[in-house]
Amino acid sequence: MKKILTFCILILLVPGLFGFTAHAYAYQPVKAEIEVEVILGGTVAIIPNVNCPIPEKTALTLQDGEIGRFDIDFVEPGVFDYTVKTVPDDRDIEFDDTVYNIKFYVTDNDGRLEATVIASKGEEKYNRLIFVNTEKGGDEPTTNPTDSSDNGGSPPDKNRNPKTNDDTRMEIYFLFAIIASAGLLALSIVYLIDTQKMINKKNKEEN
Repeated sequence: MKKILTFCILILLVPGLFGFTAHAYAYQPVKAEIEVEVILGGTVAIIPNVNCPIPEKTALTLQDGEIGRFDIDFVEPGVFDYTVKTVPDDRDIEFDDTVYNIKFYVTDNDGRLEATVIASKGEEKYNRLIFVNTEKGGDEPTTNPTDSSDNGGSPPDKNRNPKTNDDTRMEIYFLFAIIASAGLLALSIVYLIDTQKMINKKNKEEN
């Protein structure tokens, strides 16, 4: 009798277990990408951290002015870390040894995966990775000294590398604050005028 009862319980539990497993792997893959450009052309490689999905291509060889993309398919939520750097070849040039850190934030939005990418080098954030290779003995590209990497690599030209525009947001918030302050000031003036009119009217009635 006990064996029959145990068997019945297993029969009832198995569909639930399979249903749970199916739900856990029911996500449709979401594709995320990061753009790359190499001045003077060259090869760049993306290196995944442990337990991170492997990109469709782990290395891109680009011509000068060409824009490439690393594409990655994610099938579950999480935070996935990568680094991107140049791979020097046999040309007699100075290769940019900047190392970018890439984070893909994959979240569950009502059963659908959404991916957000943040590329950074130090505190700077970028929408496109630009590596600046230079001719030996040639002029160095104009850069901001505060944007130099810890390993002494040549940072990309900020005029060519689109960053997230946090300054613009601050300006918008500041503008909203000014408008709100002006509105409050106007309301205060109107209130004072109305109050004064009521006081004058009351004084006339009493006289």
